[in-house]
Amino acid sequence: MLAETTRRHVTVALAGDGSDELFGGYEPFKILAKARAYKKLMPKPVHTALRVLWARVPVSERYLSLDFKVGRALRGLSYPEKLWNPVWLAALSPEEICAAFDEPIALEELYSEAIEEWDRRPELDAVDRTLEFFTNIYLPDDILVKSDRAGMLNALEIRSPFLARDLVDFVSRLPHSVKVRNGNVKWILKQAIKGRLPDDIVNRRKKGLGIPVSRWLRDLGPPAWAPIAGLNESAFEGWSREHLTGSADHRGALWCRLVLDELYRADRNFSQVAEPVPGKAH
Repeated sequence: MLAETTRRHVTVALAGDGSDELFGGYEPFKILAKARAYKKLMPKPVHTALRVLWARVPVSERYLSLDFKVGRALRGLSYPEKLWNPVWLAALSPEEICAAFDEPIALEELYSEAIEEWDRRPELDAVDRTLEFFTNIYLPDDILVKSDRAGMLNALEIRSPFLARDLVDFVSRLPHSVKVRNGNVKWILKQAIKGRLPDDIVNRRKKGLGIPVSRWLRDLGPPAWAPIAGLNESAFEGWSREHLTGSADHRGALWCRLVLDELYRADRNFSQVAEPVPGKAH
């Protein structure tokens, strides 16, 4: 919708993609030091109890709400450090992924790319390794895909100044202490633009392009999904009931299931109307 509106006025637009990845602008960067101390000092049974208790905290639909951030942090801290980033970002927790397919799944296989990225530079600090993860995996496989598809769909050329080669090369050589400083993310970038932009813009609370998926799913009511072989439908039905009553927030699992159902229906409808071409395999 943003690209569509922009295209009414211009044919080329600038995007801020890359700044969070290069300068450490995401929530995990704020807690890495505390997370390592927590992991070292917190007994596992106490951590497990905290996860159970936090799951009972009332659910908020606000973007990056406290219950969401703490819940995600506790989720990731249940696993080794090399799995923190993919577990924090995943729509479903590893336990939910196993439940969705009703079978055990090897985390080393599920998160193999993230593990390889983490192990690739063992000499780096956790902050630098996390910067590498977001720059080499999250940015090209998620963020830029989103912008590229939205732009192409609307014949809008989107350019990302933060990803200019010279700037990327320069920023990659900077120590992480000037990117994330005392819990302040993108510190050096904010220092560079002070006086050029109003302070209320430089220091405002982070606001992404989040959509109210949680509320939308409740407004839709009980889902009418077509059964899909290989999925544990009872797990999704249970998550749906909890989500509709507001006792839990399963937006990640239910949104993925909704999108999968739409693709499944579209593929099935296409297969029914498509006529085979003689002499060609299908």
